[in-house]
Amino acid sequence: MTQAQASTILARLGLSAGLLSSALLLAAGCGRLVELEDREPFGTAGSGPDGGDDEGNNDLGEDPNSGGSISESCYDGELTPGELCQVQPPDDLDAGIDPCALSIADFDDDGRPDLAVPNSNFLYPGAPDVANVLRGYGNGKFAPTQAYDAGAELPVGLAVGDFDGDGRVDIATANFEAEAAYILRNLGGSGGGSGGGGTMGFAAASGVGVESIASSIESGDFNGDGLDDLIVNTPSGVALLQGGASGVDWMYTLDVGTGQSEHAKLVDLDNDGRLDLASAVSDSLNGDRVVVFHGGGDGTFPERVEYPLGGTPGWIVAGDLNMDGDLDLAVSESSVNKVALLLGNSLGGFSPRTEIDVCEGPQSVAIGDMNNDGASDLVVGCLDADRIELWLQVEDGAFELVRWWGTGSRPVSLQLGDLNLDGQLDIAWANQLSDTVGVVISHI
Repeated sequence: MTQAQASTILARLGLSAGLLSSALLLAAGCGRLVELEDREPFGTAGSGPDGGDDEGNNDLGEDPNSGGSISESCYDGELTPGELCQVQPPDDLDAGIDPCALSIADFDDDGRPDLAVPNSNFLYPGAPDVANVLRGYGNGKFAPTQAYDAGAELPVGLAVGDFDGDGRVDIATANFEAEAAYILRNLGGSGGGSGGGGTMGFAAASGVGVESIASSIESGDFNGDGLDDLIVNTPSGVALLQGGASGVDWMYTLDVGTGQSEHAKLVDLDNDGRLDLASAVSDSLNGDRVVVFHGGGDGTFPERVEYPLGGTPGWIVAGDLNMDGDLDLAVSESSVNKVALLLGNSLGGFSPRTEIDVCEGPQSVAIGDMNNDGASDLVVGCLDADRIELWLQVEDGAFELVRWWGTGSRPVSLQLGDLNLDGQLDIAWANQLSDTVGVVISHI
């Protein structure tokens, strides 16, 4: 990036050009400025960790149970418990300009997973603000992007859900400078479109203000009406928007206290059938923390509990990490290169965190059974290392790094899904500064 581009970014945010330093400022957090230290270009010699090759696609040992080499049962077409078949280098797919988020869903109702990313265009003022859909063929391959209007002024977050109750998967974007969420209603066959299998199209985006800068966005039915709702992270808190047949409406903003909610999830943490909200809050004044709001099932969150973290959070996700039937939380701590694990109980409470050391600049985290042994594993995406790591659960709540992949520049918004319909989870993420989507496909 040039000095002129960096100056443009600062001007758009109303900041002084005097903030420029020898390390160019990038809008690399998809709506937040960060500094990048000088480092070797991706793929150059010396970029691999000890014991790996320099291409970023290594096995960490010889034994498939400890080193992540190819399981003998892979490539036989049968799903075998314990086999680890995510073994190929990532495929990079064109995703348009500056993709800041990624979701997996079947938009055209053909039974094949598709991908969607927003194009935030922070470095290219005047470029169209769109959501790009990559339609899946069901074999781990995808059609070229189809662009759909995503409103105005920097869509940096993206979520999916049925917000109007018509049975189709819609798209919602968090638009940074517009201080709004935009909804792209899925019109199905009436909207035209061609590619992976079925038909799809989206109505022109309609926006609803969230009263502050919008960053990440997530969906879920928090008021129990059967329609997906939205939560949007803002500097003022977490904005709540309820879905409806005629559109999405702003309700109120949930106060997380001092600091800023970097990422939040809707999930039933206390097994009462009502969605709760877990927010990862960065706070240099009173300490980084997780704030859990227990949901009332009617759009209210009357009870809150806080749990301290050990570093600046970037992402939060829920899953059963110790196989006790209760949901746990995993939070990336980007400032200390760790992932914090908070083990839950049946009442929705959490024990003090434990931490695992991961690659540099962890942002997104995903939980899923990657080797079909019945235990949840961790996948971590690191912005500064340009790397995806796979941590297998080796015993209840204990994890071991077994595989890593080099990526494009600044991998964000990592997601898991069965992209080639073989029964084993695959990995997808957005490479923000490479303008691509990366996918690692299993081969059973």
